[in-house]
Amino acid sequence: MISFRGSVAEYLIENPKHQNLLIALICAGAFIANLDATIVNITLPVLSQEFSVSPSTVSWTVLTYLLFEAGFMLPMGKLADMKGVRTVYLVGFAVFLLGSLACGFSSSINGLIAFRAFQGIGGAMLFTVMMSFIPIYLPPGRRVFATGLVTTAAAAGVGLGPPLGGWLASTVGWRWIFFVNIPFCLAAIVAGRRFIPTAFPRIPDRRFDFAGAVFSFLTFVFFLLAVNKGLEWGWTSSAILACFGASALALALFIRREKKIDYPLIRFRLFTSRIIAFGLLSLSVSLMTAGGVLFIFPFYLMEGRGLDVHIAGLIMILLSLGQFVGPYMGRLSEKFGESSVCLTGLAVGVLSFLFFLGLGHETPLYLICFALGLFGLSQGISKAPSIALVMDCAPPAEKNALAGVVSLCRSLSIALGVLFFETVFSGSIPHSISLNDTHIAAAIAHPRELAAGFHDAFLFGALISLMAVVLMFLAGRKTHHL
Repeated sequence: MISFRGSVAEYLIENPKHQNLLIALICAGAFIANLDATIVNITLPVLSQEFSVSPSTVSWTVLTYLLFEAGFMLPMGKLADMKGVRTVYLVGFAVFLLGSLACGFSSSINGLIAFRAFQGIGGAMLFTVMMSFIPIYLPPGRRVFATGLVTTAAAAGVGLGPPLGGWLASTVGWRWIFFVNIPFCLAAIVAGRRFIPTAFPRIPDRRFDFAGAVFSFLTFVFFLLAVNKGLEWGWTSSAILACFGASALALALFIRREKKIDYPLIRFRLFTSRIIAFGLLSLSVSLMTAGGVLFIFPFYLMEGRGLDVHIAGLIMILLSLGQFVGPYMGRLSEKFGESSVCLTGLAVGVLSFLFFLGLGHETPLYLICFALGLFGLSQGISKAPSIALVMDCAPPAEKNALAGVVSLCRSLSIALGVLFFETVFSGSIPHSISLNDTHIAAAIAHPRELAAGFHDAFLFGALISLMAVVLMFLAGRKTHHL
């Protein structure tokens, strides 16, 4: 039995072995959720041809997952406070397992997108709770280390997703990119029932803000729909303007309600801290570039360079290798400060996009590999210290709520990265190709038409990478804990 120490309000695990087991289970959730995101990305061109749909349409297999993951983050955080983090985490694995089965048996693109939404709900349960475990159950001295391990597990999922997805798609078929999740989920459920603590901090107010959950979800849905369909429907069309207007209205109603009620999904006073506000913005913008690179590079490698899905998947693994430095960033943060380490990583991200801008139709593969590895390194250097910087500045009673916000920013930012990069890319190549053709490389008259889309997408990435640096600089250094 796992024991706890201190007052009733404290649930720190004393036994280092049990701490390690808990960290391993958190890492399992981070691994499986990130594996499923990138394992699908590498097969987007395959799915586009399989179901005879455009890149814009097939991108919704990624976006829907991220949308429902982001949309359910805040509600699941509140549910974890009410029912316990253990219950929500284990149910999350079960939902993820069922969603994976349904996706694997999908017979249409619409069915696949719908089941990806269900899978995203499971992902929301996993990501929201895994961020809560660390401040609840682990002592302060192990939190940066644990965060680094979780980001490394996420990096392993990101890295193994493309080569595994490419290999499965080219050997046994794309459906197995979903079936591969099943043994991981089953093992996590069995281990979690045995090793995750049953005790958890209980809140006196167990009311749930259903209206706030609906408003927050509608905000994301209408905004992502407007950005994704802007080129197809026209940016000034009544439908697109109506979607943007509905998103703004839902956001206004959400903010109004959260300020009015005494049991909100999110407390806006958290963002009065400069470090939390600008630190979260910097982290979000950085993650947007990660989502964009994960989306655009399979198309660059397969459509722009003519590589098969298996080779492209092996190259994409380089994105994750640099992120394995995450666990070691804790020591550097203690020596130089979290802000300095974050700024260094973000600056490397800008440099990587400058390399991306030099990629062409005949660029040697070793330069492509170097640029991808450099981008992965930038994420590995900056991500864990950014999260630790933000979390450490929250008052103790607000850390659980802020963990849910960090998870929400992660999913929403990656989704926005996919959307923005796809929009820039599709807007820079011939209109009929970007919207209608399912094999864009075969539809162009000259490779330069496709190269223009990749160049503009990489230029956009360079600009927002620079924005992430500026935002982290504005966040400043941590001088004390709030």
